[in-house]
Amino acid sequence: MRKDFATNKKSMAYNKFKIQTLKEQLGVLVQRNYWLPKTFPAFGDDERLLSSLQEAARIYLGSEKARSEFVVTPILQALYRKNQNKFSIFSGYEFNIDKNKGLNGFCDFILASSQDTFIVEAPAFFIVETKKIDIDDNAIAQCGAELYAAQIFNNQKGKPQKALYGCVTSAYSWGFLKLENNILTIDPDYVSFNFSNPYQVLAVLQWIVGKSLSEE
Repeated sequence: MRKDFATNKKSMAYNKFKIQTLKEQLGVLVQRNYWLPKTFPAFGDDERLLSSLQEAARIYLGSEKARSEFVVTPILQALYRKNQNKFSIFSGYEFNIDKNKGLNGFCDFILASSQDTFIVEAPAFFIVETKKIDIDDNAIAQCGAELYAAQIFNNQKGKPQKALYGCVTSAYSWGFLKLENNILTIDPDYVSFNFSNPYQVLAVLQWIVGKSLSEE
């Protein structure tokens, strides 16, 4: 039985995790609880982003790939412009940390406090996964496993962080996660996206970037 269990772990990857396997295999407790502030400082206007989103609103966005390219990516680029030289964005990055635990595979987006744009060499502090229209528990479990892997990565680099943050988004709805002390907390209030006013999402992202970088 132990042999079969080990074999199952080796065959897994981030996108195979379920809420139950986070607990059973990684010892991560998953809970829904409010952890984000109720208000955030204003992000500020970004005309370049608004122009991109106006075009995106006229494009077919029925696939995860389309929403990732035309909505999520421009939002993260706007976040990057506001925080020049503070972090790098890694898109479609293969983040292999521990294959025996299923902590391997590709992440949609990783934000890392690194100026090297070719490889994640400094701690990862935020992970974004673009999923289908409804954010389900499987998407949350995948992001939770990726955050657990990022925690191992940061510890290996000798730069542990008190908390790591992640997000699962359909582009239209953004759910925010925090991993701290092996507890994965999902804020129940998902943040809605609006093509003409994307700044509510960006205000949350900016708050998390500031908090993450201050805790390094």
